[in-house]
Amino acid sequence: MNPAYLPVAALPPVVLGVALTIGLHEGLRRSLHTAFGLKTRAINLRIDPSMDLIFLCEVTLPGTLACLSSLTRPGITAVTLRQAHLEWQPDPEHPIGRGTSTLAALESGSCFLTANTRKIAIASFSAADVHPTRVNMELQGRPNLLEYLRSDWFTLEISGTNRRRLTRPLGFSAVLEFDLQMSPEPVGE
Repeated sequence: MNPAYLPVAALPPVVLGVALTIGLHEGLRRSLHTAFGLKTRAINLRIDPSMDLIFLCEVTLPGTLACLSSLTRPGITAVTLRQAHLEWQPDPEHPIGRGTSTLAALESGSCFLTANTRKIAIASFSAADVHPTRVNMELQGRPNLLEYLRSDWFTLEISGTNRRRLTRPLGFSAVLEFDLQMSPEPVGE
């Protein structure tokens, strides 16, 4: 260790929680037929039935969120993902029971950040990680995400596949916890 630098006290992690919803799947064939007036026979010939089991939800967020304010401190050199998980948000109008969508409907997925036309995979999950009320995601390396989270706007995306078609919209929160790294402060000369 260079004696000219003192170690930096550990900084508290930054936690970003974002509410997302996977909408009701009305069926890709039906959507295309309605939107483009395509013949059902032509759609059936060209679309894999498993396409109905693909989900995508994303939200664009400002880099000025209060929970990200510590990223603007001088000396912050890196932001890395510490952990990521999804938390089920029950629909108050539909208590748990037959037909209720929970996270158990998900098969696999990935979490991406996009900013300034650059997209990076930061976490993913498989069937083994899925439970009805929580999905723990596995980190995809430890890239420096500082420039993504400091940009004016960035997009958080969760996408993947379902085990089955959803009969009701599925609400959940993506919770991302980040570690901050600062450059060490030089000792007075």
